[in-house]
Amino acid sequence: MIRKIHIPDNLTKKLKNKKKLSAPIKEKFIWCLDLLTKNPQHPSLRNKIMKGTINTWEFSINKNYRCIYRKEKEEVYILAIVKHEDGFKEKRAGSMNRTPTLIWK
Repeated sequence: MIRKIHIPDNLTKKLKNKKKLSAPIKEKFIWCLDLLTKNPQHPSLRNKIMKGTINTWEFSINKNYRCIYRKEKEEVYILAIVKHEDGFKEKRAGSMNRTPTLIWK
């Protein structure tokens, strides 16, 4: 069970900036955080561990955005919000991993 969510001050400031994320995305993000604390396995979150990591997870905010976070015991540390198409890609033959476009970090 998740008991505490840490959002660094610099991320909180960027969340308040209207140019970084639209109001509907911010509202959905807050709704997702609430759901994450109540039921991390809820299907709406599509919560999963990121391939190739030990404790880095991601959940979908909507079809365009996801939140990347680190989970340690009962605490969550928000790392970034990225667009789905810019997320961390699995290496495939002949392709390179792209660095995600961070909406805020």
